[in-house]
Amino acid sequence: MKSLLMVTIMAAATFAFVGCKKEETLGDKMDKAVKSAEKAGNAAAKDAEKAAGDLQKKLDGALKK
Repeated sequence: MKSLLMVTIMAAATFAFVGCKKEETLGDKMDKAVKSAEKAGNAAAKDAEKAAGDLQKKLDGALKK
């Protein structure tokens, strides 16, 4: 009886720490990839706009001289 109780307690403790992990489906992975690509695209667009603005300022400065 004691050993059964100990096994039950150990199983409950293990389940509490490990938990029941949900398997990641292909759709979930694709959604994450799409979100990551969107973030990267937005960051690249922002960097391109900043570079274009900097280039325009340099061009304006060179034309004023």
